[in-house]
Amino acid sequence: MSARRISRLQLAVVLVLAAAAPLHAQTCTVPGSHATIQEAADDPACAEVVLAAQTYPESVVLRRTVTLAGPAAGGAVVQGLVLISGASTVATLRDLRVENGCVPDAVRASGGARLIGENLQVQRAAGLPCPLTADTIFVDGFESGNTSAWSITSP
Repeated sequence: MSARRISRLQLAVVLVLAAAAPLHAQTCTVPGSHATIQEAADDPACAEVVLAAQTYPESVVLRRTVTLAGPAAGGAVVQGLVLISGASTVATLRDLRVENGCVPDAVRASGGARLIGENLQVQRAAGLPCPLTADTIFVDGFESGNTSAWSITSP
């Protein structure tokens, strides 16, 4: 009887530990498992976001450790900004080109975040705008306090 209780106890411990274990990190694809880069970057299950060879007209904010990777042959272009924030965030951008009208601010790490660039090209493209996001309006540091309710849209 005691051997049976021990095995039930062991089974219970295994089940509790399995339920508490974090999800395994996975590789996500855009397009594929996610429609946009931002959707994949926000998904905590995605440790690596692999982009198909195409142009992505979107700005991306990375607030957690993640890798954005294009195909090794090249061809993945982000037309917008890539902003990396958070003291513990380490973002790896591999085999990508980021282009817009704002170089050198097309890729920016702030708040202690780190950027690792591997075959990363950042270039100004004539005719492309310099997109504004909520993260770039207050970059001069003049504003203080809680600005989270502020908006960049105009009535």
